[in-house]
Amino acid sequence: MGKKITYERWINLYLPDNWNEREEMGYVVLEKEGWPGMIQLSFIERDNTSISSHEAAVALLEDVLEDRDVPFPREAIKVEERGETSIATVDYTYNEKEEPTHWRIWFLVDKTRALMAAYISDPGHDVPHLEEAVSIVADIEFISLLDNDADGGSLSNMDDDATIESIANTDD
Repeated sequence: MGKKITYERWINLYLPDNWNEREEMGYVVLEKEGWPGMIQLSFIERDNTSISSHEAAVALLEDVLEDRDVPFPREAIKVEERGETSIATVDYTYNEKEEPTHWRIWFLVDKTRALMAAYISDPGHDVPHLEEAVSIVADIEFISLLDNDADGGSLSNMDDDATIESIANTDD
């Protein structure tokens, strides 16, 4: 069953049973009780809307990896198109410390918005948890900006509060 969560004018998110979301320091954390990892969601309004969503998804992902000094081959970035949305993804495992960490980072980008989703866990716990995280991210949908077309889809005219509407036990 699970629940559908709408982050006002941004996304619809479908969480399976036993999953919870909480806001923390400007981002959203998705967690499951007893699960050794988490999924972090960060919402970004695109500054440069003159480039395609495909180019923006790759550029945003590369920027995050470079900011964190993560060595990665460019060919490791995978990009797919889903209608008006482009999704850039990379996997990496950081083994340079006592407790290795596996990250899978997605950038979902449309004309004016971007969403970063990051799966973070001990690589020893990837099975079956990574598959569950992938499923949650795959079901994320941007909410259409058609009602905001007078300003080209800008988010600047929207409410500042990130109202969260949770609808429990839906099977949409």
